[in-house]
Parts: sequence; C-alpha cells; structure tokens
Amino acid sequence: MKNIFELMKKCPLFDKMDDKELNVILKSPHTKIQDFSKNQTVISEGGSADAVGIILSGSVQIVRNDYFGNRSIIALIDSPQIFAEVFVFADINAMPVSVVSVTDSRIMLIKPKDILNDNPDLSSFHTKLTSNLLRIVTEKNLKLNEKIEIVSKRTTREKIMAFLMSQAKLNNSDNFTIPYDRQALADFLEVDRSAMSAEISKLRLEGIIESDRSKFRLIKKRG
Repeated sequence: MKNIFELMKKCPLFDKMDDKELNVILKSPHTKIQDFSKNQTVISEGGSADAVGIILSGSVQIVRNDYFGNRSIIALIDSPQIFAEVFVFADINAMPVSVVSVTDSRIMLIKPKDILNDNPDLSSFHTKLTSNLLRIVTEKNLKLNEKIEIVSKRTTREKIMAFLMSQAKLNNSDNFTIPYDRQALADFLEVDRSAMSAEISKLRLEGIIESDRSKFRLIKKRG
C-alpha cells in the first residue's frame, strides 16, 4: 500500500494533492488496482468510458482499428502517466479506442466523477483534479499534433524521417532507442510494414541512418 501511495504522488493527475486527498482516492470503492499481462486488453473499444487509468508500472498503447481491421497506434503511455481521461470527462458512453498493455503492467482504474460525488466537501480536491486534467490534456494535444504532422507526410520515407528526427530531438541525441518494434512502428506511422522496412533499408544503404532493431542513429552529412 505504501509503495502504491508513493507511485500516486509521481502521477501528474495527483500533482499538489495532499495525503488526505490521495487517501480518499486510494480507499474509494470507485478505485481498483489490476495487474495485466503483456498484450492483454485493458479497455476494449466499445467498452464503458467511465474510468481513468493510472499506470503504476509498465506501459500501454492506445489503439484504433478501422472498418477493415487495420490497426493504428495513437499513443504509447508509460508509468506514471494516465489514459482515457478525455473520454471520461467528455461524457462519452463507449470507448472509441482500445487500450492494450505492452508489458506486464499494474494499473489503477478510478472513476473520478463518482469519487467527487461521494466527497462533495473536498472542494480543493475538485479544483486540483480539474487543473491537473487541463494541463495533461493540453500536453497530450501537443503530442497528438506532432503525430499528425508526422503521418501527414506524403511518403513512407518522409514519415520515417520525420519520426526519427522527432525521437532524436526528444532524446537530445543522434543515437536513440524508439519505443516500438517494427510492426508497432508501422502501425504508429500508418504505413505498410514491408514498405516501411524497405525504406529503412534504403536509408541505411544511403548512409542516412544506422539501425539495429529498435536502435537508431541519424548520420550527419558533411559538407
């Protein structure tokens, strides 16, 4: 219990909350903690959109499947971040996406609206929660805009390079490890895996990048 309490303090959703407020969440009947194995579905598309997920350990992918079954990875979320908050507070009845555990994960699922209804006297709790959610949603919108910029590139090659340059900037280094395997990267870029692998091979042959599985290096051209 103490370990979970410390993990909650690291989560941006609970920023600036005191021990009393955190205890209200942890002991609420509207809070549950579950363990998920790798590739296990945490929330299914079409499922109830009433709980916010807090990743205590591990990571999840937010996934959307189109009419023909093509998979697109919208985002990868690690501990101690949260997911599904937009859908919960937008009063959407059914989840338009699925959440899948990428690794063995421990996740706290809370129903914030029910917790708030049960504790109307905690006005400061409501204010902090709303403020934290606004900041989180704003930050995620910035990341979503970055993905839109990447996948809107005209060719698979341009998408790959835009993504790799964004990762280099994120890691502040020409050497970095991306958080996706080849299939997941293709799903994130919304391209065919074979075509993507062929373009990565071309980029290696042209001396533009070096790669080994999920490890990449951008090579700076001289002159």
